[in-house]
Amino acid sequence: MTRTTPDVERLLDRFEEELLLGKRRSPNTVLAYLSDLRTFSRHLAEEGGSLLSFDREAVSRYEDSRPDLSLRSRARLLSSIRAWGRFLEASGLCQDAEETPAAPHIPRTLPRILGQEEIERLIEAPDPKRPEGIRDRAILSFFYASGLRVSELATVTLDRVDLKTGALRVTGKGAKERVSFLDERTRRLLSDYLSFVRPLFATSKAEIFLARSGEPLTRQALWTLIKKHGRTAGITSPLSPHVLRHSFATHLLEKGLDIRSIQLLLGHEDIRTTEIYTHVSLAHLERTLKEHHPRGKAQSRDEEEDARQRRENREKGDRAANGEPDRSKK
Repeated sequence: MTRTTPDVERLLDRFEEELLLGKRRSPNTVLAYLSDLRTFSRHLAEEGGSLLSFDREAVSRYEDSRPDLSLRSRARLLSSIRAWGRFLEASGLCQDAEETPAAPHIPRTLPRILGQEEIERLIEAPDPKRPEGIRDRAILSFFYASGLRVSELATVTLDRVDLKTGALRVTGKGAKERVSFLDERTRRLLSDYLSFVRPLFATSKAEIFLARSGEPLTRQALWTLIKKHGRTAGITSPLSPHVLRHSFATHLLEKGLDIRSIQLLLGHEDIRTTEIYTHVSLAHLERTLKEHHPRGKAQSRDEEEDARQRRENREKGDRAANGEPDRSKK
């Protein structure tokens, strides 16, 4: 396997340090950037180039060689290469890379959410007679009550939660701190877990949510946990930690909380990121109006009648084309 040269590896180490400490990027983002760059470096080596000398065409050729990449993965790849180019330029190193191709447009889709009845079924899905069930109920309720990202919940520590007030201090993207709050039910479930289950997973770890081995639950374990209990709860739509985060924000908006407060709770740097929940809420409002407003019901009946009439007309046309008599005439 072709590897990056020692000089490039040292630069990648410096690049990693700059992203983490200088740019305050999240560890997961940095790992993704480094993975993209190392894979790109191997491709360049096969062409006789390196991460210190490549041009726009080399980037395009690499893109063409990766039809497996989704739009989001392709966009992240180009972000990684641009960040690397800026790092080389700021370091005073000569490199021949021109501006990278424009990132692909990623359609803005409305986030999936669960209804409040589905949320209740999900939280109650774990078996409370088992230690893991008590823990998992606390985790699911914690996710929905706080709106945390999966990486944030995986790393939240005991000293960050005040069970009396429900205040929760969160370290989010860019090492920025924010405050969220846990409702009474979540505090009760969390207290049961901390009192009766966590001591069974004896450990010196500071993280709140642990596996039976005593190690903190990983992001991947939390994903698996949510999907498993979603199946138990009979939830057929795709389920992930972010669906719970989306549901948290959308339900708050529907209950009347202002968008600025939701932005602070979610830790969004740009309020435009938060504003997508207004579209979700409007879509919910449209469905509710159509279901409950008298004119909405009348419109639905009219649409059903129109569809029925179109079907009958098509059937008449088919019979006429086949020389069959019109059955509507007596």
